[in-house]
Amino acid sequence: MSLFGKKKNEYEEASKNLSQSTLASDRLIIEQLQDNDQKAAELVSSLKQGNPLILNFEDLDPLPANKLLAFFAGACYALDGKSVKINDKTYLFARKAEFMDGSLQNFIDHLPKA
Repeated sequence: MSLFGKKKNEYEEASKNLSQSTLASDRLIIEQLQDNDQKAAELVSSLKQGNPLILNFEDLDPLPANKLLAFFAGACYALDGKSVKINDKTYLFARKAEFMDGSLQNFIDHLPKA
Protein backbone atom coordinates (compact mmCIF):
# COMPACT_ATOMS: atom_id res chain seq x y z
CA MET A 1 0.00 0.00 0.00
CA SER A 2 1.42 3.30 -1.01
CA LEU A 3 0.95 6.55 0.79
CA PHE A 4 -0.27 8.38 -2.30
CA GLY A 5 -2.24 5.62 -4.01
CA LYS A 6 -5.26 6.43 -6.11
CA LYS A 7 -8.31 6.93 -3.95
CA LYS A 8 -11.32 4.86 -4.99
CA ASN A 9 -14.24 6.97 -6.05
CA GLU A 10 -17.52 5.41 -4.89
CA TYR A 11 -19.39 6.97 -7.81
CA GLU A 12 -17.01 5.45 -10.36
CA GLU A 13 -17.38 2.09 -8.66
CA ALA A 14 -21.17 2.38 -8.63
CA SER A 15 -21.30 3.33 -12.30
CA LYS A 16 -19.27 0.23 -13.27
CA ASN A 17 -22.07 -1.97 -11.93
CA LEU A 18 -24.85 -0.24 -13.83
CA SER A 19 -26.76 -2.14 -16.47
CA GLN A 20 -29.98 -1.52 -18.36
CA SER A 21 -31.94 -3.33 -15.64
CA THR A 22 -30.63 -1.09 -12.86
CA LEU A 23 -31.26 2.37 -14.24
CA ALA A 24 -31.60 5.08 -11.62
CA SER A 25 -34.95 6.09 -13.08
CA ASP A 26 -36.23 2.57 -12.34
CA ARG A 27 -35.47 3.12 -8.63
CA LEU A 28 -37.25 6.47 -8.31
CA ILE A 29 -39.27 7.01 -5.16
CA ILE A 30 -42.05 9.54 -5.70
CA GLU A 31 -43.67 10.99 -2.56
CA GLN A 32 -46.25 13.60 -1.69
CA LEU A 33 -44.69 14.92 1.51
CA GLN A 34 -46.43 15.47 4.82
CA ASP A 35 -44.87 17.16 7.85
CA ASN A 36 -43.51 13.90 9.28
CA ASP A 37 -39.89 13.85 10.47
CA GLN A 38 -39.76 10.05 10.74
CA LYS A 39 -40.92 9.60 7.13
CA ALA A 40 -38.37 12.21 6.03
CA ALA A 41 -35.59 10.27 7.78
CA GLU A 42 -36.74 7.05 6.07
CA LEU A 43 -36.63 8.80 2.69
CA VAL A 44 -33.08 10.03 3.38
CA SER A 45 -32.10 6.43 4.20
CA SER A 46 -33.48 5.41 0.81
CA LEU A 47 -31.50 8.22 -0.79
CA LYS A 48 -28.33 6.94 0.91
CA GLN A 49 -29.03 3.48 -0.53
CA GLY A 50 -29.10 4.88 -4.06
CA ASN A 51 -32.78 5.52 -4.62
CA PRO A 52 -33.45 8.92 -6.22
CA LEU A 53 -36.34 10.87 -4.71
CA ILE A 54 -38.96 13.01 -6.37
CA LEU A 55 -40.65 14.94 -3.59
CA ASN A 56 -43.74 17.10 -3.89
CA PHE A 57 -44.15 19.78 -1.22
CA GLU A 58 -47.52 21.03 -2.48
CA ASP A 59 -49.66 19.95 0.50
CA LEU A 60 -47.38 21.62 3.06
CA ASP A 61 -47.62 25.09 4.52
CA PRO A 62 -44.59 27.30 3.79
CA LEU A 63 -42.80 26.79 7.14
CA PRO A 64 -42.82 22.95 7.16
CA ALA A 65 -42.15 22.91 3.42
CA ASN A 66 -39.04 25.09 3.86
CA LYS A 67 -37.90 22.98 6.83
CA LEU A 68 -38.16 19.73 4.86
CA LEU A 69 -36.69 21.24 1.71
CA ALA A 70 -33.65 22.37 3.73
CA PHE A 71 -33.44 18.92 5.35
CA PHE A 72 -33.39 17.08 2.01
CA ALA A 73 -31.06 19.62 0.41
CA GLY A 74 -28.64 19.22 3.34
CA ALA A 75 -28.80 15.43 3.15
CA CYS A 76 -28.20 15.57 -0.59
CA TYR A 77 -25.23 17.89 -0.08
CA ALA A 78 -23.78 15.61 2.60
CA LEU A 79 -24.04 12.67 0.18
CA ASP A 80 -22.28 14.69 -2.54
CA GLY A 81 -25.52 14.66 -4.47
CA LYS A 82 -27.55 16.99 -6.56
CA SER A 83 -31.03 18.47 -6.34
CA VAL A 84 -33.06 19.53 -9.35
CA LYS A 85 -36.09 21.80 -9.22
CA ILE A 86 -38.79 20.23 -11.38
CA ASN A 87 -41.38 22.93 -10.65
CA ASP A 88 -42.23 25.32 -7.81
CA LYS A 89 -43.33 22.53 -5.45
CA THR A 90 -41.48 19.45 -6.73
CA TYR A 91 -37.78 18.54 -6.51
CA LEU A 92 -35.56 15.62 -7.47
CA PHE A 93 -32.82 14.58 -5.03
CA ALA A 94 -30.16 12.02 -5.94
CA ARG A 95 -26.51 11.15 -5.38
CA LYS A 96 -24.10 11.87 -8.23
CA ALA A 97 -23.78 8.14 -8.95
CA GLU A 98 -27.46 8.00 -9.88
CA PHE A 99 -26.97 10.73 -12.49
CA MET A 100 -24.14 8.84 -14.20
CA ASP A 101 -26.31 6.51 -16.28
CA GLY A 102 -28.22 9.43 -17.82
CA SER A 103 -31.65 7.99 -17.04
CA LEU A 104 -32.54 10.68 -14.50
CA GLN A 105 -31.68 13.49 -16.88
CA ASN A 106 -33.68 11.71 -19.58
CA PHE A 107 -36.61 11.41 -17.15
CA ILE A 108 -36.42 15.14 -16.35
CA ASP A 109 -36.12 16.11 -20.02
CA HIS A 110 -39.27 14.16 -20.91
CA LEU A 111 -41.53 15.51 -18.16
CA PRO A 112 -44.59 17.35 -19.47
CA LYS A 113 -44.12 21.11 -19.46
CA ALA A 114 -46.67 23.09 -17.48
